[in-house]
Amino acid sequence: MNTDITVIASLILKILILLGLGVYGVFALIIVRQEHLMAHVLEESFEPVLRLLVYIHLAAAVGIFFLALVIL
Repeated sequence: MNTDITVIASLILKILILLGLGVYGVFALIIVRQEHLMAHVLEESFEPVLRLLVYIHLAAAVGIFFLALVIL
């Protein structure tokens, strides 16, 4: 009986972690869109560096989601 509760609690925790990482991935996509819109409005010299950082952030968010999906 006690192991059933721990298995269910563990499964719920894993689902919540993956859900949170999924929401963070959507947030990373929103950052990419905002940077794209900002690039059209502002012409700055550091724009390529900022775009690179945004895509690195997106890749890290997606990578961590898939890593958690495999590990959990």
